[in-house]
Amino acid sequence: MGLYTRAKPFVIPFVFLCSFLFPLCIGSVLSVGVKSFLYSISLSIKECLIFSLPIIIFSLVFCSTIRLGVNTVKYILIIVPLVCCSNFLNTILSYLVSLMVIDTGQDIQLVRNTIGDSQLSSTFEITLKNFISNDLALLFGVILGPVTCFLNKKAVSQIVKILEAGTKCYFKVLIPIMPFFIIGASLKLQHDGVLSQMFERYSPILLMFVASAYCFILLQYFALAGFSLEKVVTYLKNIFPAMVTAFGSMSSASALPLSIRAAEKNLMQRDNASVIVTSTVNIHLVGDCFFIPMVAMAVMASFGVQIPYVSNYVIFAIHFVLAKFAVAAVPGGGILVMLPILQQCLDFSPEMLAFVTALYILFDPVITVCNVGGNGALAILFDKITRFKFKR
Repeated sequence: MGLYTRAKPFVIPFVFLCSFLFPLCIGSVLSVGVKSFLYSISLSIKECLIFSLPIIIFSLVFCSTIRLGVNTVKYILIIVPLVCCSNFLNTILSYLVSLMVIDTGQDIQLVRNTIGDSQLSSTFEITLKNFISNDLALLFGVILGPVTCFLNKKAVSQIVKILEAGTKCYFKVLIPIMPFFIIGASLKLQHDGVLSQMFERYSPILLMFVASAYCFILLQYFALAGFSLEKVVTYLKNIFPAMVTAFGSMSSASALPLSIRAAEKNLMQRDNASVIVTSTVNIHLVGDCFFIPMVAMAVMASFGVQIPYVSNYVIFAIHFVLAKFAVAAVPGGGILVMLPILQQCLDFSPEMLAFVTALYILFDPVITVCNVGGNGALAILFDKITRFKFKR
């Protein structure tokens, strides 16, 4: 993460965009052998990611709960339900908007190559069996975090430092190799005749994401400002520098100092700013809650998979919300922990996972801006709740 927080603005989006467009431009002139080799590397990276995710999930959740624990029980009882309700509501809204888009007759069915011999296959495969499931890792992190708050503070602090250092090192290694993952996955889609149609076919969904997510956040600011236009302009003016930084770095963590500064200006109780913003930067991701389910529904429709019924989607939404506690606010971090959820709850194939991942990383700057804006609104709501609850 430190590597990318020091990167110049817009360098990361440019690198990821080039990685995505590279197969579209020269994929047709590459030999099948080269494309198969690069695709094999992409599959190997994905396998290593999924294998290591339980450790990263535990570390992130454990450190997050510890961080909440030092802010006293009263803040935990407000922040955690507030984040869960917000993430769940946004995830459900995304599903409803997706159904509206699909039902209006938007043609997002991809014309896929059905000739078996023309499908790109991998040259080699690495298979790694997880020693613990992501659900158990998440559960252990949630349980052990609050428990260890009552133990020796020095020992707990050392454990947190080790886990955070390990996680930081993990992402320092992970993020630079993500372009290779994107290239291999995109070459697979290009070879199978899918990638070239993506921009045209998916534009309604992507535009709908921007319209619905950003309008919903703007509505939140209006409601929190008592529908005062002057106050809304002030809120947005304060959070704007953080949103610009988020766009250039594709990381909510990179924009954290500016997000805290904006919250200090927007909140009545300035001390609440660092508490709420630092506690939720990794776990309250409005952009992810809108974008991932919305694109997932579109991909399912494209690949001829039945859109889940409400009952099935609610189960997915619950897993989705819980998994948010294990997301790292770094480029591409939002989609990494969601791959097993999409595979487990929505029966996504490796090809579908690659498709969603490519779309997510391509639009990560826009998603991250949405995340930062949503966190700014949550901070104002948290401030209002604590003023009402603890000063009566």
